[in-house]
Amino acid sequence: MALNTLTVLARLGTMFERTARARDDAELNEVLDDVARAIGDVLGYRAVVINIYRYAFDDMLTAAAVGSDDSVRKLVGTVSPRETWTPLLTERFRRREGAYFVPDGEFDWDALGVDTYVPDLEPNDDPNAWLPGDALFVPLRDARQQLLGVVSVDEPETCLRPTDEELDVLVTISKHAALALRIGQDMANDLEHQRMLERVLEVSSRLAEASDVDAVLQAVSDGIRHALGFEKVLIGIADDPVLPLATRAYSGWDPGSAALDHGASLTDLEGLFSADFEVAGCYLLPAKVAEERLGIDDFPYRSELNGHGPHAWSRHWLMVPLVEGDRRIGVIWVDDPRDRLLPTRARLQALRLFANQAVAAVHVAKQAARLRHEATHDALTALPNRRAFRARLEREIDGRAGFALLLCDMDNLKTVNDTRGHDAGDKALQRLADALRNQLRRTDEAYRIGGDEFAIVLPKASRLDAERVMRRLREGLAGSVGGSQTIEASFGIAVHEPGDDPEHVVARADGALYKAKRRRAESVA
Repeated sequence: MALNTLTVLARLGTMFERTARARDDAELNEVLDDVARAIGDVLGYRAVVINIYRYAFDDMLTAAAVGSDDSVRKLVGTVSPRETWTPLLTERFRRREGAYFVPDGEFDWDALGVDTYVPDLEPNDDPNAWLPGDALFVPLRDARQQLLGVVSVDEPETCLRPTDEELDVLVTISKHAALALRIGQDMANDLEHQRMLERVLEVSSRLAEASDVDAVLQAVSDGIRHALGFEKVLIGIADDPVLPLATRAYSGWDPGSAALDHGASLTDLEGLFSADFEVAGCYLLPAKVAEERLGIDDFPYRSELNGHGPHAWSRHWLMVPLVEGDRRIGVIWVDDPRDRLLPTRARLQALRLFANQAVAAVHVAKQAARLRHEATHDALTALPNRRAFRARLEREIDGRAGFALLLCDMDNLKTVNDTRGHDAGDKALQRLADALRNQLRRTDEAYRIGGDEFAIVLPKASRLDAERVMRRLREGLAGSVGGSQTIEASFGIAVHEPGDDPEHVVARADGALYKAKRRRAESVA
């Protein structure tokens, strides 16, 4: 057939405009439908099929077709293994630049092992007639020659095999289909990267709230699931590498799943963190290798979103260690990629960014906890300080349950400092603090409120209770510090009475302490 060049160029121009406007899979499918119709209209083929290569399954999916309504319904959505196309796209069938023509009788279609379409054509005596067993294909490739799909045409209206000019136009239009596919894939990748960046920035903004570390870790987990497309995410933290990892956040798992309480430690997982499988700080291992390194024959959990072929996820293990300084503090385990593909390097780099945020959250939370502790605790004895003591008194008074207060003063600190030095004095104070801690009930609490002054709050305690505690504390102080020097201490007791404010309770206990110290001094004299 004679081709109208202006018609071809106009049709291609329209398709390029539509391709440039395509923003999602639905619009991309419309472009592919347009390409199939253009091939049918411009080149006069009654049957046109566009197959796209699915990396996750290593197969071809029929995405668009032109033909009878019945044939289109049957074709669109069908799949065929990639290997069934390999013998068709060989050099012996190559025609012109990028087309492959398989003449009738030169290929055993039954050997493919799949259903093939053979049209019922009227006999034709022309030596160049299109025969029922003829087939014409154009593979769709990108600039790197990666296979994107295949265009297949049949039943030419002329009933003749294509001329070289017709083949060139077919290849040109098919290149547009390849361009549309590549644009669609690139746009999908761009949108994915945009989602990754937006979610990373969103989680970063929450680091200011890292005092609630679990909330930040949950945001990291959710971010990985939604932005990176992994249906299952688990974040485990451990203070010690030999202790079982505690699940601190997860997404996509059933709350009752055994995976959330797996019992593995960082030491158990050490074999997975091999440089042979490291990409961008993440560790991606085939299932068999991971199970061998973990010393298990058959791991009970199975990935659910697996694919097929060299690019597909197939029960892989993907772990990202959480590293603070020079030590691992946890791990992120992800599984079930929604696209069923092995993650790209860009995707793994984004996963590493999320992992870094998890580490930052833990670090900031630790720093915040340390600062809060330092603000309310004494550096020498690690006991709560005067600020914490005043806050506790107010809580006890507001609680209206009653309490007793014990004030303690180390009588011989000056003597220890003068005779044995300030280091010995500090050790004596630490020993006194230890004795106070060890002899108290779980609900009681001791505080260092001055140089050698301590306070003990005894919730729901009577005077008799307080006297018993005081006797235990005296017994606990028995011993020596660096030799024969003993710790000597005096105690004063006050029981909260209705209407008392903190100052009144402390004043009564302080008065009792002063009397006790004076009696001790008189007895020594």
